[in-house]
Amino acid sequence: MTRPSSAWTSALTARTWGALAVVGLVIAFSLSSTLVKRAESPGVLLAFWRLVTVSVVWNVYLRYTGRRVTVQHVRQALVPGVCVGLNLTAFFAGVTHNSVVNAALIGSLAPFLIVPLGAWFFHERNRPPALLFALVAFAGVGLVLSSAPPGGDASIRGNVLAVLAMFLWTGYVVTTRHFRRDMDVATFMATISPIAALAVLPLAIAQGDVFGLSGTGWTYMLVLALLIGVAGHGLMVFAQRTVQIGTIGIAQVVQPALAVVWAFLLLGEGLRGRQVIGVAIALSGLLAFLVLNQRRFGTPRREVPAGSTP
Repeated sequence: MTRPSSAWTSALTARTWGALAVVGLVIAFSLSSTLVKRAESPGVLLAFWRLVTVSVVWNVYLRYTGRRVTVQHVRQALVPGVCVGLNLTAFFAGVTHNSVVNAALIGSLAPFLIVPLGAWFFHERNRPPALLFALVAFAGVGLVLSSAPPGGDASIRGNVLAVLAMFLWTGYVVTTRHFRRDMDVATFMATISPIAALAVLPLAIAQGDVFGLSGTGWTYMLVLALLIGVAGHGLMVFAQRTVQIGTIGIAQVVQPALAVVWAFLLLGEGLRGRQVIGVAIALSGLLAFLVLNQRRFGTPRREVPAGSTP
């Protein structure tokens, strides 16, 4: 029989790893827009080949561990797979017609949909003190974006695609929480990645030359695949075991602030002193929000597997 103190320690450790996974995925995803712009290639092709590469990596790993994707897994992952495939296509295509700041700002609106959907469908709750620090993180992001240098290459097309990507991302997060159920990270990623690639294939064919990535494009596609497609998405699926999707959504609010830093370091875009202060505020608010929202008093209740009804 497990002692209450041991159960509490085990659950605390799981939540700690979950919080660290959220920090890792936020850093990984914040690099997306900058890496796509550095690739200097069609966004649709980057999305397609990134998904193909990720599919190969996860399925090779699954075979190596003596497992395989089943028809039941495909049925469970069909909806989130299509959502993430179309999300990547819209986001990558939008970034090539938009500024990093605009794309990041629009993407940061997703929590306004994810948090209420998490509360409605999964009965998720956030601690009031933690939400105060979430507002601090919002304020920091607002300072970063409002202090951005004028100019850039934003366009109506880029903004529309960014909005579409934001809705599709929300659909991916919510449907992953619902449909994943008892699938582990490797099995889930090995299942949704080929589904997503097939969803994007017609768009890649319509683009023209499916193999039309430049040398730089192929290099950055591999970086995107390993850093974000494998590590970032894997961390997100892992985190959903112990972290509410609303918490993950709010945590991703700081991605625009980090994206501005990456754009400064990798693209040479301007970075002002007020933006540096805003980044510090956003990251501090994120850390406090995660710590407070992951805390529980007394013996924790049994964790509910992702996708099941509490």
